[in-house]
Amino acid sequence: MDNERKEIMAFLDDLRRAQDVDIYVSSIDDAHTLLLQHMDAGGAKYRRALVEYITDPENRVLSECDVYHNFIMDLFRVKDYDIALKVCDFALEHAPYDRDMLGDAIKACGDSSQFSRGEEYLKRAYEIPFDKWSYRLFLYSIDFLKTKLSAYPLDEELYKKALNLADEYIKNLPFDEHGYNQKAELLVMMNKREEAISELRRYIFDVKPDDKDSKSELITAQCCVTLLNILDNSNDYGFIIRVCDRGLRNTTQEQPSASIGFFVYRKALAFDAKAHSEEFKIPVTVENALKFYQSAYDLNQDRSYSRTIEQRYAVLRPFANDFRPLVKRELYVVEATNNISESE
Repeated sequence: MDNERKEIMAFLDDLRRAQDVDIYVSSIDDAHTLLLQHMDAGGAKYRRALVEYITDPENRVLSECDVYHNFIMDLFRVKDYDIALKVCDFALEHAPYDRDMLGDAIKACGDSSQFSRGEEYLKRAYEIPFDKWSYRLFLYSIDFLKTKLSAYPLDEELYKKALNLADEYIKNLPFDEHGYNQKAELLVMMNKREEAISELRRYIFDVKPDDKDSKSELITAQCCVTLLNILDNSNDYGFIIRVCDRGLRNTTQEQPSASIGFFVYRKALAFDAKAHSEEFKIPVTVENALKFYQSAYDLNQDRSYSRTIEQRYAVLRPFANDFRPLVKRELYVVEATNNISESE
């Protein structure tokens, strides 16, 4: 046996021994700390043993559902849906109608295609009046029904059930854009593309969630992303640019969306396509395409479409009056003790 093979076998032996150690925790916070130390593929056995320990009533590892929720979210990250459900069931024994915990259980069932089991949790959720539902219970329940609908696309009653739940989401949480977006995605699933476009256009530009406030409007960054994906093959470049601008405006938040770079990139693509359709006869269109490609490149250098930006920029440059290269740069400066130098 060569040395490399011996090292691999020794590593696996150490890993197995590490996973066979006794587990003792006195709180879910302690358990969560241990969970985060075993999130790789080799930690599956340890994660299962840890969940077995904390869900054993004799061990008395108890906490609020919010703390269990954080633990479950990390189990979702490694797709440990079955043991996540074990934690959900344990928490629900003490808080049988906790809305977020029911949502977590429904999500785990959808993501693992356990539809019959998911329907049981959903049946319990339906015992709660819709005006008492949390956003997470709405969101995960509709996601579950969409996943089930993908498996049973001929089930018209299932589609109506999902659509009705999306309407309840919108009715009860009118300032949360996810309800509107869920309804649009359901329409797309059933190949009702034009209806989805019409609905998203209305949500993004026209809906006033508060009847008593004519200036109220939705923050629709996710709806904008969904609409742009539907419009991927459209030649309505002006409308695409308008959607991008609204999306960018709606990402001016304390915790900005990761879609900022996407909106700038799609805006550049729209100007690029528009310039081609105009046969490069309108210089400002070419300039705008190059300008937004540069901005998108600044924002998206770590994304897969940075190469596309480089290629599209090279195609457009010969048609620009102001011949400038695409610049690879960072969007920050490094402040020294006595001077400030730009990071390049």
